[in-house]
Amino acid sequence: DLRLERAVSWAARRMRRDGQDSAGSDLRARSGAVNARRVGLALGLALAVVLASCGGDGNQPAPPTKAAPETVLSGPLPPSLVQVAKDVAQLRGLPAPDGLQMGFVPRANVPALLDRLLSDDDRAKFAQTTTLYRLLGHFRPDEDYLSIYRQLGAESAAGLYSPHDKTLWIVQQGDAPPDLNSLSREAKSTLAHELVHATQDAAFDLEALSGNGDLDATLALTCLIEGDAVAHQGLYAAKYLASTGSAAGADLLAGFVSDIPPSLNREFFFPYTTCADWVQSARESGGTAAINALFRNPPKSTALVLHPERGLNWRPSAVSLPDLAHALGSGWKRESGGTLGEFQLRNYLQLRLPGLRSSIVAAGWAGDRYDVYSQGQESVAVFRVAFDDETKAAGFRAAQDDLLSAAGAKATLTGGVSVASRADGNTTARLSGSGREVIFAIGSNADVSRRALIIVGGG
Repeated sequence: DLRLERAVSWAARRMRRDGQDSAGSDLRARSGAVNARRVGLALGLALAVVLASCGGDGNQPAPPTKAAPETVLSGPLPPSLVQVAKDVAQLRGLPAPDGLQMGFVPRANVPALLDRLLSDDDRAKFAQTTTLYRLLGHFRPDEDYLSIYRQLGAESAAGLYSPHDKTLWIVQQGDAPPDLNSLSREAKSTLAHELVHATQDAAFDLEALSGNGDLDATLALTCLIEGDAVAHQGLYAAKYLASTGSAAGADLLAGFVSDIPPSLNREFFFPYTTCADWVQSARESGGTAAINALFRNPPKSTALVLHPERGLNWRPSAVSLPDLAHALGSGWKRESGGTLGEFQLRNYLQLRLPGLRSSIVAAGWAGDRYDVYSQGQESVAVFRVAFDDETKAAGFRAAQDDLLSAAGAKATLTGGVSVASRADGNTTARLSGSGREVIFAIGSNADVSRRALIIVGGG
């Protein structure tokens, strides 16, 4: 099967490059250039997710005049950074942004700044993602997306660009801001990354871009935003930063956070590795005009990033689910829903399975729909996933069985429903049978999982 061979080849290359050979492996930097991406690792991705999910609508962040405690709005960019912005824009083939502001924030006050930049809609989105990720197994009951976001910002960020107030925020390590006229090569490179975001914003209005709250489309959009920034950060460094430069300003760079769930590390790294390669490939084949076209019509699925040979006209299969809120019983409500996507399906399998196998199985993804319901402390997510053919669907069923077994959840088959419960009560129920679609539910207890699955199967 030529497509399977391509999937194996692509997955093997990705695993070798990203150092993700098994579910428990750590993420290894592919080159020294990764160190220069730290500025955006926590904040660039998370903020892209935020603005993509709300699309600039709904509750807006606090006005820029209300700075977080001890943050300092110092005014326009200094000449040294204005020149970096011009050089970045020239490489990107877009006009340099005008009217940018700059501010400094002590590392201890980064969480307060992040809180100021988040709207109520953003917080609601983080809470919904937390429910889904706890059911999938990414989070323990005591972990949540917002806390990890704050942790990444506080410990790992060196700065961020805020589209809402057109401000480049620089995280200062000591008592005084760094000398911006004596920045190290690494510090200047990381700020170039954020100035790519400012250039994108001036040309395409980042707050207007939207993934419509869809998990897969939002991650694909983040891929474009961050992949573009990483690719052109690298081009800027290669052209303007050939020498080592001074050591001053090196404190702009911060270390990665190691004590977050491995699957979240994979999700956060994805736009900075795979997506950067994807954007660079588009640039090599069609120049910056090809990247601009992507911003005007962003990809709606991570499958297009993982398999660019499909072409941008490729669309996943349309998959639907009935509304279960009434059938589940009194008090149940639909909390969220959308498309999980190929990357998230792979990341789910990789919780317990080797990265290569997870990538190959997930490459058979052809479309899906999920919906999450909650009632007080109870919750359930229902998934309907379409694969390219019956063989690839069977491969997913086998992989999911192995995943559950590795998690200590032994499956039992009753009445056409396979049920596997973990010690913590989290239960996966799946309809038995063949076909190219797989229907399963993951609930906070066995009863709600079975009940939701039976409703879908009967519907």
